[in-house]
Amino acid sequence: MKHYIITIAITLLTSLHIMAAGKSDEAQASSKINHFTWGADIGSTIDISGNDMSTIDIDAFFGYKNKFIRTVGLGAGIKSAIGNSYTSIPVYAILRTNFSNTPSLCFLDLRAGYAFNTLTDDVTQDSFFGAVGVGFNLYSTQEFKSHIILAYTFMNMDSFYAGGIYNDINNFSGMSVRIGINF
Repeated sequence: MKHYIITIAITLLTSLHIMAAGKSDEAQASSKINHFTWGADIGSTIDISGNDMSTIDIDAFFGYKNKFIRTVGLGAGIKSAIGNSYTSIPVYAILRTNFSNTPSLCFLDLRAGYAFNTLTDDVTQDSFFGAVGVGFNLYSTQEFKSHIILAYTFMNMDSFYAGGIYNDINNFSGMSVRIGINF
């Protein structure tokens, strides 16, 4: 009878040890995975520089996250003008943080990079792209967070000739509203 109890005890302890070791391996793997983030935003930018370049925007990004930094990574987007054939493809570094280890309602959204701009069928300009905004968390779970961002967007652009017509552009400034989700 003692042999059966000892055998059962050893079996249970071995099983518990294996399960605990498996959980620690899973916990280590999930902690590494939990630092990876990706997401997407959709929104619109209203041109406040008077260049008739208000846009519909779609952005995607990926990067690293922890308790202090919501996102630090790389992103790209498409900005398609509503009233003309202007299209921009910004590629940028992104930083989102609330400067705290605790959850909060607001966060800072910073983007800086390079934009590939198509102004007409035969005119392209590449330029600096930058955006600074304030984000508001809408809904959060362990798996994802949704948000809305109000931002100022800037692109360095020059005037150009297209079809013999002079287009006087003095940079691009816009106010953006974006709604998004990140995992």
